[in-house]
Amino acid sequence: MQEYYYVPPTAQRNDEIARRNFERQRRIENEKHELRTVSCYLGAAIIAYLVIQTVASYVLMKIPNAYTLYSENSVFQTAFNIIAVSILSVALPFGVVALINKKRCARPIIPSERVGGFNCAIWVCFGMGCCIVSNVVVSFVVVFFESVFGLELTQGTTLEPDSVFACVMEVIGIAIIPAICEEFAMRCCSLQLLKKYGKGFAVFAVSTVFGLLHGNVIQFLFAFMIGCILGLMTVKTNSVIPAMLVHGFNNGMSALQSVVLYATGNEDISDRVITIIYLFWIVTGIISALVLLFKGEFKRQKTYQGNLTVGQRLGAFLCPGMIIPFAILILITASTVKTI
Repeated sequence: MQEYYYVPPTAQRNDEIARRNFERQRRIENEKHELRTVSCYLGAAIIAYLVIQTVASYVLMKIPNAYTLYSENSVFQTAFNIIAVSILSVALPFGVVALINKKRCARPIIPSERVGGFNCAIWVCFGMGCCIVSNVVVSFVVVFFESVFGLELTQGTTLEPDSVFACVMEVIGIAIIPAICEEFAMRCCSLQLLKKYGKGFAVFAVSTVFGLLHGNVIQFLFAFMIGCILGLMTVKTNSVIPAMLVHGFNNGMSALQSVVLYATGNEDISDRVITIIYLFWIVTGIISALVLLFKGEFKRQKTYQGNLTVGQRLGAFLCPGMIIPFAILILITASTVKTI
């Protein structure tokens, strides 16, 4: 004869609560594990970025006369940077990581939704306006560090073009190739892998990586701020095209200044040309920001449907995958701060 036992309602509720808590904790641990895995892969891409550049520099030093040519010939320097840095160090490692983790992406690795011409122009003008503002902010930071702390924030320099062909290479090597390769690595491969953990979190994490990869404080500050804008543009439009255009136009201003200087031989003229372009982007940037605000593009939307808090996501992203890569990048960045 089967026996039946009476279970009080309170005990049933407690069992149900315990079961739900256990399931929630299991989901949290699974999500942490998956984020740590993605972080380890991205950390490996950063290590590859550093190793490939180190090997390329070593080879450059060992080949007879190659380093002298790199130091004196702008065409060779630009071509070397395109191949060794933009393609092999940036695009390749992050592209491989994205392919390995393709199944973890909720959307295609390359966000390529069609963006209308008007909307694209509005986002590009807004992004370029933010670039100008960020440039001004970084300039104030540099002056502040020099005047208050007596510290000089240094950054690498490149050779000025000395021929028409060198000018063409300057535009390709500074404005076009880096915009494609870096946006592919950051706003495609990295952002798409992290977006499932919240768009805001993904934009912040990728922008931090993007800033540190530049290897000096000045470019870290600028690249981090612009990285946040480029990430915002990418997640809002679901397309990487506006971000690539902004990246290219921003870098292109530096290339244009060098080209105008070569063509005219007058530094004042090149400065005036860049000033006019700056004013154009400021005006169109303000107008675009107002248009986007009116359209409600800046309204905050809850995009994360998981179980982790912001602190848990940051912890899982940083440890263990990013500890060593970030430590190396921070040391490299800190080494560019000099005492006056």
